[in-house]
Amino acid sequence: MTRFSFTLLILCFAGCNIASTNAENAITYTQNEANKQIYQCKPGPWGELEYFYTFLEAPSWIMEPINTPSEKIIWSFPDKDLPQLQQFLIDAGLTGPQVAEVINASIPYQLGPPYRLFPPSALVQSMSRASREFIASELRKWPANQFHRSPIIIESGNVREWFKDSGLPVEATNLIEKLTYSIGHTTAFSDVPLVLSTFRSDADERLFLKSLTRTRSLILRLRITPETDLAGLKAYWSAGIKNKDITTIFDAIARTPGVDEVDVAHLLPPLPRKNLYTFPTLAMGVEGMFPDSYWTSLNFFNYFPEDALGDPELVKQYYESHYTRAGLPFEFGDLILIKEQDSGETVHACVFVADDIVYTKNGRSLYRPFLLMKLKDLLSRYGESKSTKVEIW
Repeated sequence: MTRFSFTLLILCFAGCNIASTNAENAITYTQNEANKQIYQCKPGPWGELEYFYTFLEAPSWIMEPINTPSEKIIWSFPDKDLPQLQQFLIDAGLTGPQVAEVINASIPYQLGPPYRLFPPSALVQSMSRASREFIASELRKWPANQFHRSPIIIESGNVREWFKDSGLPVEATNLIEKLTYSIGHTTAFSDVPLVLSTFRSDADERLFLKSLTRTRSLILRLRITPETDLAGLKAYWSAGIKNKDITTIFDAIARTPGVDEVDVAHLLPPLPRKNLYTFPTLAMGVEGMFPDSYWTSLNFFNYFPEDALGDPELVKQYYESHYTRAGLPFEFGDLILIKEQDSGETVHACVFVADDIVYTKNGRSLYRPFLLMKLKDLLSRYGESKSTKVEIW
């Protein structure tokens, strides 16, 4: 069997379906829905919406081929010499003896250009959050630091809630919480090797790696009452003629007494309806690339996906020829491009669904699902410490 490297897995963490035809991809709910907090959306042409959060994890068929990464903590600094490294660690808040400890621990492995440091795990655990953030901000500049380059992002900021029901021991969750740091407005975790070194069985290691694929999504439902304006809902969710076939579900609701809600997954166009809450299949990567945010967004209304939309060279050409610039208010199906404020570089794309909710896939990876999430969470994830702007098409 082909083995996937954990480097490929961790790429999915750079900084969040029901009708899937792949049974292994389908989401399963591990928590009682009755115990979930239900949130109300703002009123609008989309109707009366409510949602709750749930967590998606990669299915077993994705996880089985993954090789367990090294438990050795490695920091790569390809642009610094030894005196610069020592000063950097001082600037990060480490004491003189701590800097000496890091340097001495690195000598048996490799201490020469390009410089790599091998800090002891006890020292890494003892660092302050400010020191962790300072060091992480430098490490994520370099591809060799895979766990900092693409950290695990915890949008809620609540580590214990994030890993609840994952099966992880309390001690592991507490350690992850201790090792988190901030990137902009998000909570991040990068010390995968350190936590991995605390497990004593292959089963526990696999459980930990599976938990790292956790992604928070929301389940969105449309409430229907006798006073609901079904004609208005048809107009909004059909997006003109682009999703016109969806109007039949509202006709069915009107003929069915007692129906008081419908999952919004059933109101999406066929392709996102099939993919929502699932992870990509291996077949999706047969051309060498798995779907990313651009493939996911630009294929939103396509019955059959155009795989060429995964080619970064064609993305701008495609949306400029198939879309027109738009403004507020958002409409169902609008393409949202998140761009860096200064450079104008596009860093992510998603599709507006309703209120502050978008359809997205966060990264070109087998380990990232198609999901619904809040636009503000997405902006926080991709904005990190940089200023971003939004374009609507």
